[in-house]
Amino acid sequence: MQLITLTSDWGTRDYAVAALKGSLYSAIPNVRIVDVSHEIMPHDIQQAAFIFKNALRFFPVGTLHFIGLHSKPYGKSSELLLVKKDGHMFIGMNDGFFSMVFDEKPVDVVAAHPGDTEVGLFPFALITDYAANLIGGRNLYELGHRPTEFIEKRMFQPTIEDDLIRGVVMYWDRFGNIVTNITRDLFEKQRKGRAFEIVFRKSSYVINTISPNYGIGEPGTFLAIFNDAGHLEISISEGNAYELMGLRINDIIRVEFK
Repeated sequence: MQLITLTSDWGTRDYAVAALKGSLYSAIPNVRIVDVSHEIMPHDIQQAAFIFKNALRFFPVGTLHFIGLHSKPYGKSSELLLVKKDGHMFIGMNDGFFSMVFDEKPVDVVAAHPGDTEVGLFPFALITDYAANLIGGRNLYELGHRPTEFIEKRMFQPTIEDDLIRGVVMYWDRFGNIVTNITRDLFEKQRKGRAFEIVFRKSSYVINTISPNYGIGEPGTFLAIFNDAGHLEISISEGNAYELMGLRINDIIRVEFK
């Protein structure tokens, strides 16, 4: 059975996701479709890359991944990329997303033939056609041409001093847990066994311990946890840190070492 994942900022209120699924099911017999997320903040490729990258590692080789998110509307200025890397296949826009997901630039990448992407707001037929060809084993280089430019962007990186890491909020999940761009590896490298305080720019809250899970402490207790993806996360036991603390994307999180 062929496996396709979908990641987008399209939401599920409108028809776009259902229409794409219907098109794929009609064209590709025995396909199985998995939704990674359709609740990405509109045009936020950093958030999309974070969510997608941490799901990608669990999918088997041979999976095709479609990313329906772009900083501009589909049309003349859009360039659709087809990518093969590490046994997986990818369809998405040439907007820097792939450079945020991959540790190194992919070798096997082509752009849709000129004019092919100018097919309306949601090019369901085009996406389906490329998906069917890729899953069917067609040579990647028969489906497009080398892009004149592979757009590269980078995730916001923490700034580092000997006694300080200054990171930012990059995401919050449906439980209101706040995810930062500070990783466990960076934290331990800079900590060097020292005590620390996690300080928030917009509040007086301070955390000075790392909890092993979400169940530590009484309800309302502030927690710092390294999540499954290895990122520092701020949580409230049985509460919503995002709503209570008022932190938003790109707000500063400081780790001060003592």
